[in-house]
Amino acid sequence: MKTISNLKSVLLCSALLLASSLPVHAVVDVEGGLENEGGARVKSKPVDVKVTVPEFIILHYHSSLGLTFDTPTTEALDEGSNKMNVTWNGVVYGNDEIETGDLRGANLELDNDIVTVSIPNVWAVRGFAPNGKANVSIAIPQGGDKLTRDGTDSVIEMSNMKVTEGKSSGSEIDVELKGIAKKRATRGGVAMDLDFIRTSHSGQHTGGLYEITATTI
Repeated sequence: MKTISNLKSVLLCSALLLASSLPVHAVVDVEGGLENEGGARVKSKPVDVKVTVPEFIILHYHSSLGLTFDTPTTEALDEGSNKMNVTWNGVVYGNDEIETGDLRGANLELDNDIVTVSIPNVWAVRGFAPNGKANVSIAIPQGGDKLTRDGTDSVIEMSNMKVTEGKSSGSEIDVELKGIAKKRATRGGVAMDLDFIRTSHSGQHTGGLYEITATTI
């Protein structure tokens, strides 16, 4: 019986020695976090990220526009023969006088003296706005509606200014902003009426002005 008891003691001691030699990995919950046997704590939490985008706008424009009209073909139009009577005092009568309404048509003909000029893509906007849009407006400042030829009384009158973008057109329009990258800038044009009723001289006429304004909305 003593031998059996000694054998049990030896086996128990061997089991204890074997258990103590095995690696032990303990993870303990500490105040809602995790702590491993080395004392390091592990914890995961979500982080809320917020970004405040400033409100601002960039307007691209041309500070000067030079419009050169095509030169029409110079023509000589035959209005036909004209028979007339002449007195010995040199007075002509009975002739067919040229009437402006009966003149033959030339290669260039205008219904009136006003030409509407549409100029595409002469401004662009980009930026950020509360509603993601910008209001673009155009106006002629005082005195900016007349273009004159120096040293003459020849005048071109400019009126009916509009800004255009896609199908939108008017003295002011709302356009979509697409951020600040140049390649996504919103582009637009302008349109104007030029009245040549008081124009008599060729050459450059100067003095026309318009102002373009872009506002975040």
